[in-house]
Amino acid sequence: MQKNIFTVESEFDKLPLEVAVYEPSGTPKGVLQILHGMCEYKERYDDFMRFFCERGYIVVCHDQRGHGESVKDKKDYGYFYERTARAIVLDAVQITREIKTRYQGLPVTLFGHSMGSMVARCYLCEHDLLIDKAIVCGSPSKNPLAGVGVLLADCIALFRGAHYRSKLLTQLSTGKGDKNFPGEGKGAWLSANRADIDAFYGNEKGNYRFTCNGFVNLFKLMVRTYRKRDYRVQNPDLPILFVSGTADAVMGTEKQWRNAVEFLRKAGYTAVTGKLYEGQRHEIFRDTKKDEVFADLLAFLEN
Repeated sequence: MQKNIFTVESEFDKLPLEVAVYEPSGTPKGVLQILHGMCEYKERYDDFMRFFCERGYIVVCHDQRGHGESVKDKKDYGYFYERTARAIVLDAVQITREIKTRYQGLPVTLFGHSMGSMVARCYLCEHDLLIDKAIVCGSPSKNPLAGVGVLLADCIALFRGAHYRSKLLTQLSTGKGDKNFPGEGKGAWLSANRADIDAFYGNEKGNYRFTCNGFVNLFKLMVRTYRKRDYRVQNPDLPILFVSGTADAVMGTEKQWRNAVEFLRKAGYTAVTGKLYEGQRHEIFRDTKKDEVFADLLAFLEN
């Protein structure tokens, strides 16, 4: 296995995007492209990437704009450099095209977790012909107040600035999840893997609040993810797998999760399946049943 790091310049606004690629030693079976979640960075996926690389897949993960090394300055963590929520999607599309140029003829599976799952579904709206499969992990359920969230974030930014980090906006998005796990500490909603959570919050690349600008983009991603008219569905037979844990605070209720799965079927996709993992929290691939999750994802890639 060989790991490489390279940088591409975003076609949207010239922002440098840092990309990690893990290449297997033998003939590759395909490519797995990862879209990480909110406040994450590509290094958090090292174990995940190694697992699939060791089983014959090229694995690619870039720091999404405002995350990791894809910032102009550390003060820009959680800041997207624009407010339409289109750049983060187009960045992902650009990385796919780079993959298809570098590794011609190999099937590409798009994996999006949490915020990345919304980026992945917004990606499908216009670019589903570029990929061969998609995995939606830790899907945030539809929030009918997402539009109000955009207005609120804009209002706070008007008075405090686009870089302002609002405790209120954080509470409205992910701040209440820990209440489901009393006594377990900050970040318990992520998984039962305390060591992983402590490492995450112990890294400056993960221990910050989103800016108002970041929340404007996040809420706009939510709006578009669940706006059916935006889906052109050029590749209706695209295999799509939804996976989440039943204890995922971001998922809401199981009914809401099933509605999210059904939404893509109603949009026109004919090969949408899903699986819930009992007792697992938001980051199912770091939780107590991660071996089962990995096996299921691998089976989906190889089916």
